[in-house]
Amino acid sequence: MKHIWLLLFVLIQALSPSFAQSFVQFDVAQLNQLTLSPEKLSGQFTQQKYLADFDMQLASSGEFNYIKNQSVNWHTLAPIENKIIMTPHSITSVQGDKQVMHLQADSNPVVSVLSDIFFSVLTSQWQQLEVYFTLSGHIVDDQWQVVLLPKDSAISQAVSKIELQGDEYLRHLKFIEHNGDYTDIRFVNLRPER
Repeated sequence: MKHIWLLLFVLIQALSPSFAQSFVQFDVAQLNQLTLSPEKLSGQFTQQKYLADFDMQLASSGEFNYIKNQSVNWHTLAPIENKIIMTPHSITSVQGDKQVMHLQADSNPVVSVLSDIFFSVLTSQWQQLEVYFTLSGHIVDDQWQVVLLPKDSAISQAVSKIELQGDEYLRHLKFIEHNGDYTDIRFVNLRPER
């Protein structure tokens, strides 16, 4: 038994420098230097929604575009077409020609917070995300991973953790809920526009 503990200790010591180096705590300045936040960006997404109670995943895909601090257009193409238009002051959902939901920030303050968080995540506005979350993670070369833990109890009721990964752009986003549900989104074919 002693030999196992000694072997484990030696292995930990041998791995410690490289392990510690790969998980060095970062600061927001490092992320700002690494990530781009263009005024306009478009691309495609694939999404997996996992429902813990049913132990099943629902897959969807589509395209999106944003104009920084103005609007995000989230267009699900499959399996059912749906559009969500988000601005700093409203969230609207449209299916076909029919508007199925419209929320205004002046009558529903949560709209502003949700919009602010979603805009900040998509456009790598790290300082703004620090208002709502504690940030931790690591950077290796030009790849980064960040975990967001809610500071506010109201936000933590909706999401327990957000995991982000990327390079110069956000490539992977995972919203994890308290009940075990999660939404996993991957971004491809990202195109900045001027």
